[in-house]
Amino acid sequence: MIFSATTTHALSAMACMAEQGSEEPALGRDLARRIGLPAHYLSKVLATLARSGLLTASRGARGGYRLARPASRIRLIEVVLPFEGQRARPGCLLRPGKPCRDSRACSAHAAWGEAKRTFADFLEKRTVADIQGGAPGFATKQPRRRVRQRAAAAHRGSSPARRGRAS
Repeated sequence: MIFSATTTHALSAMACMAEQGSEEPALGRDLARRIGLPAHYLSKVLATLARSGLLTASRGARGGYRLARPASRIRLIEVVLPFEGQRARPGCLLRPGKPCRDSRACSAHAAWGEAKRTFADFLEKRTVADIQGGAPGFATKQPRRRVRQRAAAAHRGSSPARRGRAS
């Protein structure tokens, strides 16, 4: 995993909200259910995104979370930075915490520099709109119990030979 689980969940929540559109506010508990996370945990992630200016939050009967700007204007780096800090912009591969410079190049400098540039370009140039609908299961997420039930039913419906057992 490139990012922490919290950052990945923040990206998923933003992608889900972008897919939903900006007309209606998204309730935290509905987003949590859709993504498959505990509501209390996701509420902390959403609060961080709101403090960062990426979401607006409102209370009341028509309250919830909305994207603060169109998804096409929210760069992925903006979502990642509140959770990853400087780890979103990695330094030297062999000397963590130190800048990776041509003047004091480590043995991995050339190859790592190319990978870093590609990673940074991706986060700087891609937006939430680019990843909306791309996270697995937003439209089709089912509770795990239902997935297990369907798998068991499919298993029961197959022949013994197909299940790898002799008759």
